[in-house]
Amino acid sequence: MIKSFLIYILSFALLFLCSYGLHSYFIPDNNRYNIFDVYLFFGISSLSLCVVFNLLSKVNTISQQLGFIYLFTLVIKVGLFALLFKESVLSLTDLAKMERLNLLIPLFVFLLLEIYFISRLLSRKKT
Repeated sequence: MIKSFLIYILSFALLFLCSYGLHSYFIPDNNRYNIFDVYLFFGISSLSLCVVFNLLSKVNTISQQLGFIYLFTLVIKVGLFALLFKESVLSLTDLAKMERLNLLIPLFVFLLLEIYFISRLLSRKKT
């Protein structure tokens, strides 16, 4: 279990460093919000979901419903993003296309790794 937590932490940290580095290098940072905070939010939230689901997969009564619980956590993650970034991002009335794209890139980057780990966990529980 400790090994899987370390793999999660190292994977998300490496993905954070690489994707944020590439993003800030190739896409100019002329946003009206801090893109580092967006990366940090999505990285930490995806990492914490993977850790929680790894712990929940050990509970026999919940392990059958982990797929449904995961769908619900995606809604919670979006709601938490809206709550935390209400003043900095959501209060902006006219976001340019590049600013919208800069919000979606970290979401999908971390979502891909999160889905990979969760799907491995769910497929392991079925067998």
